[in-house]
Amino acid sequence: MKYKMLRMLFPTALAVSFLMSGNVLAAPESEQAVEVVEIPEEAAEHGESVEQLETESESGAEVILEDDDNQDTEEQILSIQQPVTPPKAESTFRFMKIEKNYALSKKKDISFYEEKDEESIVVGSIGRKGLIYILSEEEDGWIYAESGKVRGFVKSDGLLTGKSAERYVKSKGEEKLEVAEELIDAVDNEALTYKKVTAYETVIKKKYAVALEDLEILESVPEETEEEEPDTEVQGETEESEETDAVLEDETEQPSAVGTLKEGGICYILADSSEEWVYVESGDVRGFIKASLLMRGREAKRHVFEEGEENLEQAEEKISPEKNKACYYTLTSVKEASVSGLIRSAMIDFAEQFIGNPYVWGGTSLTNGADCSGFVQSIYSEFGYSLPRVAQDQAYAGIKIPVQDAAPGDLIFYMRNGEIYHVVMSLGDGRTIEAQSSATGIVHSTVNYNNAVWAVRIISDEDTEILESLKAEGKADVYTEYTTSGYTYGKYLGNFKLTSYCACPVCCGVWSGGPTASGAMPVEGRTIAMGGVPFGTKLVIGGNVYTVEDRGTPYGHVDIYKNSHQDALNFGVQYSEVYLAE
Repeated sequence: MKYKMLRMLFPTALAVSFLMSGNVLAAPESEQAVEVVEIPEEAAEHGESVEQLETESESGAEVILEDDDNQDTEEQILSIQQPVTPPKAESTFRFMKIEKNYALSKKKDISFYEEKDEESIVVGSIGRKGLIYILSEEEDGWIYAESGKVRGFVKSDGLLTGKSAERYVKSKGEEKLEVAEELIDAVDNEALTYKKVTAYETVIKKKYAVALEDLEILESVPEETEEEEPDTEVQGETEESEETDAVLEDETEQPSAVGTLKEGGICYILADSSEEWVYVESGDVRGFIKASLLMRGREAKRHVFEEGEENLEQAEEKISPEKNKACYYTLTSVKEASVSGLIRSAMIDFAEQFIGNPYVWGGTSLTNGADCSGFVQSIYSEFGYSLPRVAQDQAYAGIKIPVQDAAPGDLIFYMRNGEIYHVVMSLGDGRTIEAQSSATGIVHSTVNYNNAVWAVRIISDEDTEILESLKAEGKADVYTEYTTSGYTYGKYLGNFKLTSYCACPVCCGVWSGGPTASGAMPVEGRTIAMGGVPFGTKLVIGGNVYTVEDRGTPYGHVDIYKNSHQDALNFGVQYSEVYLAE
């Protein structure tokens, strides 16, 4: 006799939950509501009997018992389940632009520290009346801030803030004010990614490049090697020189490859466009490629237009962005940070503060003790998601995906003898955080691929209301993106096709030179055309706010107005995440 999962036995009773903002993820009601007791990890590991476990139930839940002769095999159970391969979850490494919160240095020399400690490394400094952007207010009078390329912690008592700072900046002009001097390279600054938000622009115009051959994307630019002198040495000297060269070659550390890009694959140049090695982004891979190995400029743009940007292959990761030393060579990207990525990042940061706290079977307290399902339930609850209490039910509370596709924040479930007995939260790359056992408590660990059967994805880019509610509760005040016009990102609409048009006869025919379909005259930087939404609807595209004032393209295809036909042609075909502006 042993525990049996009701939903495993009767496929028609499988729980189907839909994640909408604020929805409760729960099993559907059946004729007989039965709660199934979760088997704790340590009990399963030590082979405790069902009879022992029954006496330990603190919830009073009914136990389903099944004769061994009638039990489905694990293979049969898994054959019922159909995990889907999801679109790749957005990585959390990209920075998001937030509303500017000005501050000015009141002293002749203000230091930026790597940590909230005046004994820590000074990463930058700024003179009196220098411009600083406040990114978050920390405890004990510390401010996390940025100025120019410098990011770190400053003491609040040395800053002029609020309306006084804002009036001064507007009267003088941001571009005329001094910014901080960088004292260590940004990539060596541990404070750089303390929070992945910035007051500066993050999304830049695409500069297309196409690989001319199969190539590697490197984490840094290789060191130049001197050309060899003509060989005029005698035999003995030659052998000694070769040995010395071999030793020097071994001691010279060559940059690692962070990704690969196949011939014909697309990448975007983010920095150093005039250098021998350019800094690029392709998918989530960021690093350096030798410029001579790329098709660039008008030729590349024409190639992308003809082939279709969405049809060109992007780079394949060799290491994750978080482990890539070149990832933050610049904070800019051709893509916006995603809603789901920000929720995932915030959730993991929150969960990790409970490392070392106790495991308590039946518990849901993040401080006093929780079991595996209680831990993930409580973490998700803090972020506005309502999960079932036990792992058996949680295993059906979202989109079922393969274990290898689990992104940070996704849940991974373990099965033994046909039973879900443990749940962990993925950190990505096979790493986890979990309430593991009474012996170890809440710990970092790795995926047990022998027993992991599937993962569940709950967080999505449509969870804008979740993000907004976190902001309203003061739990994610820096995780709401602001546009250049002061609007916030509202509901996520999707990844839309973008083209461009002007008011010439080629683009508009008989309506050339006249008003738009809404009656307003078109204005570059404001007017867009798209069907399916009312005139006057404001959309956020690439950090900028546009207004739907014209027609001519279906819903999902945005036509952006330009003043000249050449500018419209140069725009080509692009794709971007589109949100309602609020």
